[in-house]
Amino acid sequence: MRCLYVLCASAVILAAQPPTPLWLRGYSVIPTPRQARLEAGDVRFDAAWVLDASQPGAQHIAVRTLAKDLAEWHGISLRPGAAGKVLRLAVAPGAVATKAAPEIDRQAYRLRVTGSLIEIAANGAPGLLYGVATLVQLLKRDPTGRLLLPRGVIEDWPTYQLRFLHWDTKHHQDRMETLRRYLDWAARFKVNMIGFELE
Repeated sequence: MRCLYVLCASAVILAAQPPTPLWLRGYSVIPTPRQARLEAGDVRFDAAWVLDASQPGAQHIAVRTLAKDLAEWHGISLRPGAAGKVLRLAVAPGAVATKAAPEIDRQAYRLRVTGSLIEIAANGAPGLLYGVATLVQLLKRDPTGRLLLPRGVIEDWPTYQLRFLHWDTKHHQDRMETLRRYLDWAARFKVNMIGFELE
């Protein structure tokens, strides 16, 4: 009975939330970004886009994560470049005005999507990784199998400095690759702290 009550209460809470602009367009991002100012139409994303990651550097974790997820999930490998249809990653302090504490401000990013430019500009290195996570989550396939992104601007930063998950090692021991996969997925949902319970 208690489970049924919790499910009903959760449904009421969810029903009370207004639909987001992303949801209304068939896109989903977890957690929901603070601001999404969408324009009409979608942008096709494919291997014709080039990656300009000169500002953070090719070895930055956000660049490596983007390359890995695009290759594994969509079979896309972006070549480097700065002309044509460009996906640009940049750490640019002050790119997003948050009025938040410095620890939170560094986690802010702006994702802008146009027909010829996809730009993730972040206040700090953590924000760049979170912007990449949002971009990868946004990619969706249309009925013909083409990958699409919504035109517009998304700005986001967290409410709390730390987003925490618990890993209980006393009741089960997992392989190292399982732990690595867990950490990668936690980061994709913008979790930035894991508490390991050891016994």
